[in-house]
Amino acid sequence: MGDAIDLDSDEVIDEISDIDEEYYDEEEYMKKMDKRITLDKNTIQRIKQNYPTVTHLRLNCDNGKGYYWKEDGDCISANSHLQMLELTASMDKSYNPQTNASTIRIDKCYILGEEGQNLPTRQQLQDLFSCIRSSSVDELWFTSICMNDKFSGELLIKGLGGHTSLTKLEIGHARLGRIGCEALGKVLNHPKSKLTDLCLKRNCLDDEELGIVCDALLGNSKMKRLSLDSNKRITSVGWQALSAVIQHPNCQLFVLELEDALINDEELDILGSALRGSSSMKTLKLNYNDHISNTGWQTLLNQISQTSIRNLDLSESKIDDACLATLANMGGKLKSLNLSDNGNEISSTTATGWQSFFNSLKTRGCRLVTLNICGNKVGDVGTAALGTLLSNKMKTLDMSNLEMYTDDTDDENVSSQGWVSFFTALQDSNLDLKRLNLDRNQIDDEGMRLLVRLISGMSLLTHLSLGDNHLVTSAGWQIFASYLQSPNYALEELSLENNNLNDETLVAFAGILVHDKTLRRLTMCQDSDFDQLITKRGWEAVSNLVCNKGSVMDTYNSNHTLHDICWDYRNISDNLVSSLKLNKNEDKVEVARQKILQTHFSDDSPNMQYLLHMELEMMPTVIAWIGRPAHIGWKGTYVSGLSAMFNLMRKVPDLFDSSAQKKLSGGKRKLLALQTGDRV
Repeated sequence: MGDAIDLDSDEVIDEISDIDEEYYDEEEYMKKMDKRITLDKNTIQRIKQNYPTVTHLRLNCDNGKGYYWKEDGDCISANSHLQMLELTASMDKSYNPQTNASTIRIDKCYILGEEGQNLPTRQQLQDLFSCIRSSSVDELWFTSICMNDKFSGELLIKGLGGHTSLTKLEIGHARLGRIGCEALGKVLNHPKSKLTDLCLKRNCLDDEELGIVCDALLGNSKMKRLSLDSNKRITSVGWQALSAVIQHPNCQLFVLELEDALINDEELDILGSALRGSSSMKTLKLNYNDHISNTGWQTLLNQISQTSIRNLDLSESKIDDACLATLANMGGKLKSLNLSDNGNEISSTTATGWQSFFNSLKTRGCRLVTLNICGNKVGDVGTAALGTLLSNKMKTLDMSNLEMYTDDTDDENVSSQGWVSFFTALQDSNLDLKRLNLDRNQIDDEGMRLLVRLISGMSLLTHLSLGDNHLVTSAGWQIFASYLQSPNYALEELSLENNNLNDETLVAFAGILVHDKTLRRLTMCQDSDFDQLITKRGWEAVSNLVCNKGSVMDTYNSNHTLHDICWDYRNISDNLVSSLKLNKNEDKVEVARQKILQTHFSDDSPNMQYLLHMELEMMPTVIAWIGRPAHIGWKGTYVSGLSAMFNLMRKVPDLFDSSAQKKLSGGKRKLLALQTGDRV
């Protein structure tokens, strides 16, 4: 068993590798999801061409497209840029209107090789797998696919053993079963296995099946992350098998995820005893385990207080003030702490408990980089204590939904004056956050004024969320608009949904953001209480922001970065939706060209006359610009320009007369700008 280590000194803290961040960074996970491209004919062409932007591929096994699987596998194998491959199937979901939640039916998962119209045969799937074994893929995901049969388990999973580059394997929302677990065990035991990341969430694993996996992991020194989220059939027998893995002297696990696993006090004590002796574990996620009592939580926190764990997730776990006091003993060691939504039960945390907790962290020398206290009874006193704790080490702060309680617990809310005091206390701080979430709070205009002054000094802030702050008036949002012109402004995502945004506010935003090159998402959706504040005039200002149709150069100089403004497109024009889709493409020079072609040079457009006065020697450049080859995998409408080229040639027969002279001063300069995209 590894010896527990002492992390009281700065030297030990600083020498801990940052390698665990790649397993715990939610922002990086979302970026990875955004890169996923679904396999289709266009994507296959890009893969064949070894297109460098195709790095994450999603392949739907039951979508009825009938791909040539051997050809797909060969393409994937030959591609040197593909990193992640996901084989998925349509998930069978049932919706519960009372809980507003969808449940995935694991018993309805797709079975690989199942006969049916346009479904891949077993031989086709085997061809695909035989090819990808030698590819550059280092992450392989199976989603909503049953792996509990001799074909998918014994043949396909076992065939992954010794994969030349595979480091992550995720099998989720499926029944892995005994056969699948035994096949997985052979992959883990393969002498050439490079797997470091194993995710088995929502597989209905029982004690026997987990035991098979743990037998294969016993003594494994390569595995770094293990996720067993939402496997609710495991009892103390199974957790004892996992504890044996953790306690083995060769164990190098540093991320353990056990979200929503129905763990009780006895089982938690088994895990805590094993974790107490671990010298490698850095990240522990036990969120949504609400069957654990406060006594159980205190026992665990005492067990791990002197370990190397520095990322801890206890969200929605029903902890109370006594647990906060025990947790404070780890204060100087923790780097990331998620305690969200521990304020809904009678025995939950209180404002006084939070005040004591933050004061204790300050005394112990807080090193937190990420803190989430969303949905808790923090109160003005707790917020004031937090204000004295925050420093430039903090990069992610979630203080959303701190006003969710009823009138009889007003002292547990953070009041408008509480926010004013909080922001005032931070005015002279060196706080420089990357992410800040203040959704659903009682911030008013004065609080907004102080907040703008605070964040205007932050140069790292890329994600800001201020939704559902109903006390901020249109005057307050006009104050906020000034932040968009701050020299330090670097926002990539901004959420302002369900607020008092009106036409004047949107017009002000649009005027400022026209030259913005960083903001990708601006969420402004409104519920029924606010949807009348923004009219056609406001949305037209946004439409003009992303595609100004005034002239070719106005269109060229429009905003080509902003690509999301809401989750409900029913109230905005088709033209705006089309421009936003175009902005999702990375090639901004081509985005500008497409907007110009679609807006100014469509069939029978009078703007075709603009090109008729170009110098004759520029016409080859004009034609090349108009007829540029299509982009494979383009998002949104794509106009090839061939129709515009035909109209140009039809209207200018003098193009074939070398003596013709068509000149316009400055035409050459403008066209070269369009071609090179100097100002895009």
